[in-house]
Amino acid sequence: MAALSYHFGTRGYLGFNTYITGPDGISRGGVIPAFSLVDSNGVNAGAGTSASPTVTQSQGTGSFATSQAASSISPAAALSVVAARAGRQAVTFTNITGTQPVYFTANAATTGVTTGFFLAGTAGASVTIATSAQIFATSPTAAQTLGVLETF
Repeated sequence: MAALSYHFGTRGYLGFNTYITGPDGISRGGVIPAFSLVDSNGVNAGAGTSASPTVTQSQGTGSFATSQAASSISPAAALSVVAARAGRQAVTFTNITGTQPVYFTANAATTGVTTGFFLAGTAGASVTIATSAQIFATSPTAAQTLGVLETF
């Protein structure tokens, strides 16, 4: 006979108690750790004891901001589409114009068309970049209007 139960460990992990009763009538088993409970920064999110666990879970970000920006036209240098923002968790870009692809780069010195991160030239195509750094964008032959959603 096998028994399976679970508990929260004192170090923020979920474990399973497994016990198997052999033909000799003796139960054998132990705790098998399943996974650690950590937040998005890798910090232990579990607390308390296995009898009285406490788990903290964040529910999204504190705030967000929306805007629109235009990519440059290659071979011109890429244009800044968002400035650096301390505390920003991510930026989501949506190609509103949708007639040309957009290439994202880390600086203005590059055209980006051969080295940037690609976003399809389709209206509604989106990408999320997790960074607080400044981001630049360029397109091959026509500037594209981008919808911008910053979460911080």
